[in-house]
Amino acid sequence: MIDAAVALPRLDASSSVVDVIKALDQAGCAVIESLVSVEMVEAVLAELSPYMEATATGQDEISGSLTRRTGSVPTRSPASWPMLQHPTILGVADHYLAGPDERFHICTAVTSDLLPGQAAQPVHRDQWTYGTYPWPTGFEVEVNILWAIQEFTELNGATRAVPGSHRWDDFLELDQSVTVGATAPPGSAIVMLGSCYHGAGANQSDTNRVAFSVGYQRAWLRQGENQYLNCPPEVARTMPDEIVRLLGYQRGCLALG
Repeated sequence: MIDAAVALPRLDASSSVVDVIKALDQAGCAVIESLVSVEMVEAVLAELSPYMEATATGQDEISGSLTRRTGSVPTRSPASWPMLQHPTILGVADHYLAGPDERFHICTAVTSDLLPGQAAQPVHRDQWTYGTYPWPTGFEVEVNILWAIQEFTELNGATRAVPGSHRWDDFLELDQSVTVGATAPPGSAIVMLGSCYHGAGANQSDTNRVAFSVGYQRAWLRQGENQYLNCPPEVARTMPDEIVRLLGYQRGCLALG
């Protein structure tokens, strides 16, 4: 079942959309190092820190008892907008999630702040967000981007992926022994197909580890965050059209929405 020959692809900011798609087709996941500047991620962190400080930790294994997950990022952090609509990321999302007369939008846009002592997250697929529906192999419903707001290391809980697992059977029970760490400098994008098995590592350091997780999904699926409560019309009117369309203020298909 486990194919050790599939390595975790590593690309850089000069990589084209085609390069990233080739890597994802092979491995189901990829690291694009330093895709945005350190200054940009520091600006996002500065805008969100007060909200993160006020966020309670999770209540289960997936959300993390020592992890703070803060939502509504697009309305709280204008500095995040270039990341949400980065052309490389949108090109990848369009390839996997859009079709004739179909669009994609943001499912969730949240920070994940792993505090010291947080245990490893159970290995899972992001497509399990939608329950037990048997999606056909090769049909993607979500693409998740984990932006490294701080450096991802083996010690502080870098996300761990199972390269090649996007071709595996669904609902497998896997442990961290089959994963590899997606270490990355700040500003990097860890791209994960919804069918790729992965999970956050354990934070064994004495500092926290912050990621900005953006899930893009097919626009006919219900969003993980209710973006119309996060960004009601009176707020949406003050934001760029491109951002509010990504949040769902557009038709999902020919006549949907």
